[in-house]
Amino acid sequence: MYACLKMSLVATALISTSVVANAADVPRPPVRSPIGIIYDWTGFYAGGHVGGGWVDNGGDGGFLGGGQVGFNYQMGPWVYGVEADVSAASGDLNWTSTLAGRFGWAVDRWMLYGKVGGAWANVDVVRMGRVSDDTSSGLLLGVGAEYAFQNNWTAKVEYNRMNVDRDVDVVKFGLNYRFGLNPLPGRW
Repeated sequence: MYACLKMSLVATALISTSVVANAADVPRPPVRSPIGIIYDWTGFYAGGHVGGGWVDNGGDGGFLGGGQVGFNYQMGPWVYGVEADVSAASGDLNWTSTLAGRFGWAVDRWMLYGKVGGAWANVDVVRMGRVSDDTSSGLLLGVGAEYAFQNNWTAKVEYNRMNVDRDVDVVKFGLNYRFGLNPLPGRW
C-alpha cells in the first residue's frame, strides 16, 4: 500500500509537469500601457484651408482660401510648433498672411491649441470717396482644434483675430498632411 501511494504521487507529479510545460507554450495576451497607444503629433505638415474673413468697423466679409505649412514637436501631452499661412480673400479683405507659434494640448488624436504671432493683411480702404488697398501688419491671436482622422491626415477648425490697422477676424476649416519624423501612432 505504501508503494502504491508512492507510485500515485510520482505519476501525479509527471502528469502535472507536462501540463505546466504545455501551458508555458500558450501565448500570453499583449501587455498594454495604462495610457495605451497614442497619436504622435511631431513632424512637418502642409495643407489647405477655406473659410471666411471680415473687417471690423463696417467692412464687408467674404470668402477666404489658402494654404499653410508648419512643424509640431510633442512632449508628453504638450505640442509646440510654428505655422505660416497665406490666404486670398474676397470683400473688403483682399489677402492675409500669418507666422505664428502654436501651443497645444493633445489627447490622443485630438489637439486643442492657441496661436500667437505676426499677421499681415491687405484691406480695401475708402479715402475721399476713392477705394484703395492698404497693407499693414500687426498681432495675431488664435485658437483651434485639430483631429487626426488618419495617420498622416488631420482636419482643423480655427478662429484668428488679427490686430492690423483695422481688426480682421478669420474662421478657417483646413486639412493637413503630416510627413517627416514619425507619421505612425507612437507612445509618450
